[in-house]
Order: sequence, then structure tokens, then C-alpha cells
Amino acid sequence: MVREAQKEMRRQRTLDAAEALIRKTGTIEFSMQTLASKAKLSLATPYNLFGSKSAILYALLNRSLDEIAKESERAFAHRHPFQRVLKAADSAATFFVSAPDFYRPLYRFLLGVSDPVHRPAYMNRSLDYWKASLAGIEQEGLLPKEISHDQLARQLVIQFTGALDLWVQEELNDIEFKAQISYGTSLLLLGVAGDDDRNLLLKQLGSKKRKLPGQFTLSG
Repeated sequence: MVREAQKEMRRQRTLDAAEALIRKTGTIEFSMQTLASKAKLSLATPYNLFGSKSAILYALLNRSLDEIAKESERAFAHRHPFQRVLKAADSAATFFVSAPDFYRPLYRFLLGVSDPVHRPAYMNRSLDYWKASLAGIEQEGLLPKEISHDQLARQLVIQFTGALDLWVQEELNDIEFKAQISYGTSLLLLGVAGDDDRNLLLKQLGSKKRKLPGQFTLSG
């Protein structure tokens, strides 16, 4: 037990040091030697704990998902099933823009580097987040038979990831990114909404459309 506790402490020290370096430099281009020095560990320790720098970055990505889920607990408790999804989307977007100097370089790594092991595991966790947000819609039987819970969750992942990539590349600013997430989520939900919920979603679309970036908005 003591040994495991010490190992976990070193893991967290490594991750905290990696996060601090990214926040300070705005990049992930630090060496493992620099990381070990920052964490006050031997050079071998981060390798022994994680195996590679890539694994350390994915551990940070997964830690960010843990924090997003924690921040979204209030959204998931929302009784209105469609508002629950909208709140979950807004909560996730707000989380990213809270620290752009850290999340932009970290997620640039996720979106730009292929990884057959860590990336699928991360994306599955992201899918679980959106499945949880849709739980109320599914439980109340509001999904048309032609559209499954998993299919809609996957589309929410895709639209969020697409907007995230534009934000990561600084083609969307913080306000535009949040508006795009809200707009895209509302647009997808329109496909499964009844009349009362459609009015809610159409109002959401109207309020966010003014904040969308001109270069990605069709005229008329």
C-alpha cells in the first residue's frame, strides 16, 4: 500500500510538472530531462511510470476529461432532457476556454498525432460523456426509432471535436468556439426534438447565430 501510494504521488508530480511546463511555454516541446528536473525526479522515473512522453500527454488529456466530468455534474443533474445536453456542451466548451494556453497545445497534440492505443481509449471516454448527457432523452423515449442513442452521441463527439480543432488552430476565438458548440449541439438535437423542445432549440440557435464566425456562416 505504501509503495503504491508513493508511486501514485510520483505520477501526479510528473503530470503536474508537465502541465506547468505547457502552461509556461505554450507548447508540448519539452524534453523528458526537463520534465524530470521540474518534477524533482530521476530521468528514468517518468519512463518507468508512463513508458513514454506520449503516454504522459494522454494522461493529461484523460485528467482533463475527469475535470470536465466533475464540472458537468450540475449539467447532468438537469431535469429537462434537452437542456441537459445543452448545458453539458456549454460546460465542456467553458472548461477549454478557461485555460487556452494549456488546452490549445495539449489538444493540438491529440488532434495532430496518430496513436492506435491511447487515442481510441480517449475518444471512447469522450463518447461516454455525450452518452451520459443524452441519458434523459433516451430514458424518456424521445429518440425516434431511426436514431439510436449511440449514433446521436457519436455525432455530438464529431461536431464538438471539429469545433475544438478550429479553436485549437485559433480559427475560432473563445466566444466563437462556445457559440459554435451551442449552435451545433442545438442543430443536431433538432433532429430528435418534439414541438415544445424544437421551440427551445430554435431560440438557442437564434441567440448563438449572431456570435458565429463570419467565415464559417453561410450568408442569408
